[in-house]
Amino acid sequence: MIAFDDEQLHRSPVHKQLQMTVVEHKPGHAVVSMPLTEEVRGFFDGSVHGGMLATLADAACATCLVGCYDYSSEITVTTDMHVRYYRQPHGGPLRAEAEMVHNGRTLLSAECAVLDAESRVLIRSSATYTRISTLGRAVPAAK
Repeated sequence: MIAFDDEQLHRSPVHKQLQMTVVEHKPGHAVVSMPLTEEVRGFFDGSVHGGMLATLADAACATCLVGCYDYSSEITVTTDMHVRYYRQPHGGPLRAEAEMVHNGRTLLSAECAVLDAESRVLIRSSATYTRISTLGRAVPAAK
């Protein structure tokens, strides 16, 4: 089984900057947490920017897929994501719980709920990812 932890998650600078942590991971399931900080605040006091909530959901969905495809020779890329926003948080940290719902030859899909510290659902999302082979791909030269 692939061990997917904070070190792996933080390979994306955005995930590291948002201080996301992997709480649970097994193939097909993941829980990712993120603190409520000034950096994720929305326009109004007490709000969280919707893009930050969507980013947390995307990270959790992608994390739950690790171990469901050949991580050594494939990557997944988000091809579609739908987010339904319900409410603002009453406190943090935020918790994104994701489950895989489809694992096909080309596409994988997951669903996610992001909850606040009181376990209130803030958003629900569904996302689809495509598998891309890394075999035979040239790594771009550093500029």
